[in-house]
Amino acid sequence: MSKGSKRRRKFKRAKKNIFGLPRLGFLLIVSFTLIVIASYIVINLSANPPSNGGELKVAILDSLYVMDPNESFLDEANRTLSDAGFDVDMYIGSDVTVELFKNLPSLGYKLIVLRVHTAYEPDIVAFFTGNYADSGYFTEQLMGWVRIGEVEGERFYAVTPDLIRIASSGGFQKSIVIVDSCYGLNLTSMAIAFIEKGASAYIAWDKGVYPNYSDNATLRLIDNLLEGMTVEEAIQATPSDPSKFGSVLSCYPDDGGDIRLIPID
Repeated sequence: MSKGSKRRRKFKRAKKNIFGLPRLGFLLIVSFTLIVIASYIVINLSANPPSNGGELKVAILDSLYVMDPNESFLDEANRTLSDAGFDVDMYIGSDVTVELFKNLPSLGYKLIVLRVHTAYEPDIVAFFTGNYADSGYFTEQLMGWVRIGEVEGERFYAVTPDLIRIASSGGFQKSIVIVDSCYGLNLTSMAIAFIEKGASAYIAWDKGVYPNYSDNATLRLIDNLLEGMTVEEAIQATPSDPSKFGSVLSCYPDDGGDIRLIPID
């Protein structure tokens, strides 16, 4: 994506042709789906939290790299966080998968940075992964946990809030989540999903934002958090969006603004 343009993003509901099946076939699909949902619930209830409580681990998920790479952002974020004593795991391009989002709550990250394409409908925000196949995730699409996203004719899987809430394993250990992308707080549906799953603060833009500006703002936000600022203080110390979009960086929930990445001794 160039500095002076912003791609239109959209996602489509999976095509459903189950109603054209014989009654027995339809009932088998419904039964299978109910079994899958039950197994997800059992897994989530029995999952153990990470033993390290999410301390000193950071994840950077960059599916945007597939179409809009920014090596300098990745290098600086990695260097800054590593110098502060954090172990940094970077998932780049096609490494950002539906399975990664399913497992993310259980991986023990204290800070999660999501540099991802986003799309939204009247009721949900969805995050794009970095890959797509002609067939896959049938049950997840049937349940509305996964959609097919599209950017300038290229397709990707997109995960919805329900995938985080229902289909993911484990729970976040009071993680801080930064969405380095447009529309992360255009609606609160994705923010609510992360908070219900155990995150303490979800930081995102409410409207469109140019990628280079969002990347630079995210680096500034990380610096502020590492200086010991609260989430709200770090947001206030991050320059506002000067573009025509007028996007506002904010935190969900309101009391998440009191959280610190670096505790005060």
